[in-house]
Amino acid sequence: MTWLYILLIVILVIALLMLIPIRLKASYFNGYKCTLIIGFVKIPLHPRKPKKNKKKAKKTEKKQTKPEKEKKNLLKEKGLLWFVQLIKKVADLAHGALNDFFRHIIIKKLMLSINVAGSDAADTAVKYGYYCSVVYPAVGIIAGTVKCKSYGVDISPNFEEKAKSDFKFELETKISLLWFTSFIIKHGLKGFRLLTSLKT
Repeated sequence: MTWLYILLIVILVIALLMLIPIRLKASYFNGYKCTLIIGFVKIPLHPRKPKKNKKKAKKTEKKQTKPEKEKKNLLKEKGLLWFVQLIKKVADLAHGALNDFFRHIIIKKLMLSINVAGSDAADTAVKYGYYCSVVYPAVGIIAGTVKCKSYGVDISPNFEEKAKSDFKFELETKISLLWFTSFIIKHGLKGFRLLTSLKT
């Protein structure tokens, strides 16, 4: 009988662990931040905490100053179209093959602000119209599929001379470990392909 009690305790512990919520906090305000929270454990996904190595850090600080600035400028110039396409891809998944999974996601907060600028007034107007036609319906699909508590989207054109497109967002989501495990088992390959495609 002892083994039966041990088995029941193990099953109970596993069941309780499966009920632990997984939260994801992501934001972009002149820099991308993403944190995964499992129970009370916080795991920074980006930026990751640098390893403590004072000698190497001093040598690399000077070398990395210029490349880091170039990456930030590149993100501001070309990141908006990529970001809009990402929103559309997520909406397609929410409305398509992964609809059942998305229904078990709780979005506590989703705030998105996009500032559209083009080479001239006409180009700005065209880009503004395109982003509105893609982003608003896509966010509507996502918010309608998941359990969304609070969200807001603001897209505005910037007709000032030499203005650059930019975006800001804040996201807080939650899902149970049970459903996350189920997703990995059923759709692990699809998720891996999506992540791979987003990097390209």
